[in-house]
Formats: sequence, C-alpha cells, structure tokens
Amino acid sequence: MNFLNLEIYLDYIKDNGYRCTPQRSSILSYFIGQKNRFVTAKSVTDHLQNKMGNVSSDTVYRNLHLFKDIGIIDLTFQDGESLFHLKNEINTHEYKFICTECGNTTDLNLCPMEKMDTALNDYLIYDHKFEVYGVCPSCL
Repeated sequence: MNFLNLEIYLDYIKDNGYRCTPQRSSILSYFIGQKNRFVTAKSVTDHLQNKMGNVSSDTVYRNLHLFKDIGIIDLTFQDGESLFHLKNEINTHEYKFICTECGNTTDLNLCPMEKMDTALNDYLIYDHKFEVYGVCPSCL
C-alpha cells in the first residue's frame, strides 16, 4: 500500500501526541513531492525557507529526527551525508535499491531478516535496514 497522502501522515503525528505545525506539514509535503527519493536536510531547509521565510536548519533537523523516531522517515548515509526518505508505509521496514546518481529508489520485495534470524540466534535484534546502492537504468 502506498500512502503518500499528507493527511495520513499528519493524523499519525497527532496520534503519537505531537502537534501538526505548518513546518511539519510543509516538510511532509516536500517529501511527497520528491516521489520516493532520498533528500538532504539542506534541500528540505532550502524548500522551507523559500516557502515560509526564515526557518532554521535546527527546526528542520529536529522535525526530521522526530519523523524518524516515530517511523515516518528513513535515514541513511551516503558519502558522509545524511539522507532522508519518506516511507511509503508508516512504521514498517522498507528495503530499497538507491541510485547513487539521481537518488531515486526502487522497492525490493524481500526481507533479508528471514535468513539472518537463524544466523544470529543468540542476538537480540531490535531493528534492521537493508539498502542496495548502485546506478539505475536511467542514469547508466
């Protein structure tokens, strides 16, 4: 199921005890417009500053990390930079191929944890992530 509907995300924020501020709404709208791409916090900040005026990067980072903590956004790192991605489904694990050229992502329909559970029998696993990096056909 592909949510990418602003109201669903805003309702989820409220359900988790947080207010739906104009900044939060604008950040989520920006991600929805990015159509399944990873983006930098700087690009989010630039968008908010263009749209709303004086918005600090601290405000953006605080909200991005709040969204990550409640399961709306994924965070990854590439070349020492934090990249953020709006999840298609709230509070689920997503597995992605990420193009290192254009930033577009493709969902992978598999869960590597099915194999890892037996390999890590004596470990307590509390979360996981699976990402594959390369160049997509459009960028080749």
